[in-house]
Amino acid sequence: MTKPNLLQNIKKALSVLADKCDLTEDQLAVDYSLDLDDELYEELNKLALISQALQNALADGDMIAVKAALVMCRICTMNLRNFFSDIFDDIESIGWSDNYNWPQIPDGYQLPEKYLLS
Repeated sequence: MTKPNLLQNIKKALSVLADKCDLTEDQLAVDYSLDLDDELYEELNKLALISQALQNALADGDMIAVKAALVMCRICTMNLRNFFSDIFDDIESIGWSDNYNWPQIPDGYQLPEKYLLS
């Protein structure tokens, strides 16, 4: 089964917009030269494996292993939170940059459907 490229569009768009806003790599939280989808899937796979270990330990009543698995799940979920937080931070830096004269969005504006993929 092939994995969908979930983050390719945002990666490309943020890279282009960062250039347009004269933001350098060191001003961004994300390294857009990396394959973000690989980074995401790697962390999700770790979480899936640790979650299975958690289930197995719980089924065996091994509460030490349960606690250890919870710690590992916490680390994986924190990594995922930070991953998306970094993308959020870059969206903030780019979309509200003083380096670009962004137009005002009119009241009631709706994104045209032609831009939405189905």
